[in-house]
Amino acid sequence: MSYQLKLEKIIARPVSEVFRALSLGKLFMNCGAASDTLQIDFRIGGKYLIQFRNKTLENFGEFLEIVPDKKIVFSWCQEFGANQQPDTQVSVELFDEGAQTKLILTHAGFKDKTVCDQHEMGWTAGLVDMAAEIQNGQLRFLRSFDTSLENLFQTCQSPASFFGLIGDIEKGSVDFRVGGTFYAPTKTGEIKGSFLEIIPNQTISLSWLVGAFGPLKDSQVTLNFKPAENGNSKLELLHDGLFSEQEQMAHRSGWEELTRKMAAMLAH
Repeated sequence: MSYQLKLEKIIARPVSEVFRALSLGKLFMNCGAASDTLQIDFRIGGKYLIQFRNKTLENFGEFLEIVPDKKIVFSWCQEFGANQQPDTQVSVELFDEGAQTKLILTHAGFKDKTVCDQHEMGWTAGLVDMAAEIQNGQLRFLRSFDTSLENLFQTCQSPASFFGLIGDIEKGSVDFRVGGTFYAPTKTGEIKGSFLEIIPNQTISLSWLVGAFGPLKDSQVTLNFKPAENGNSKLELLHDGLFSEQEQMAHRSGWEELTRKMAAMLAH
């Protein structure tokens, strides 16, 4: 007996934009794949390889069918390990509904219902976040840390262990209070903005006024702190107001690098 899942998502963007996002691997990235390890040869017979954010697990497969603006089919490994192989099939169909797109994702060939259910949760979350990126200019990251919620908040509050991992804080400044500003030069430019909301051990919200390619308008970063099992914690990072593809890719890479550095620092 085999199992399959089927999901439907309405995305408020034209079908051509949704197809392009899929061709760039944005669904994979919103399902936790590290953008700096993503390899995609987007053609029939082309291969893809993705490593997940902890870089200890990877998945791979082959594009079996590509119909521009209509359909993408690829193989997928349902299990990880030394003997993993592409043994299930994912079909993503797009239906043009004018200013919006109906996306239907079908993943078939599971031999175990539990594994099928796990993939359903993963694809569901990935579709939600991909839609938010395409239609709203929002990036979302959810990361777990082996430290207490209070310590994670203090780490993000500290100039050296948050902003200092992004830019040269010795040549900048951080006034950590509502209405206070931050600034730091980076290797490629600068970061600056102001603190909009601070709720200890819950939320830090700040404006983000400079992007990788120039000034940003109405760009905002929100850090939400959440407790996890065994006294550990989770950080939900939302970056709104990134409406260009270039800014989205640049900031995705930057936030992935920052959270990896934070995880390594807190692990020690």
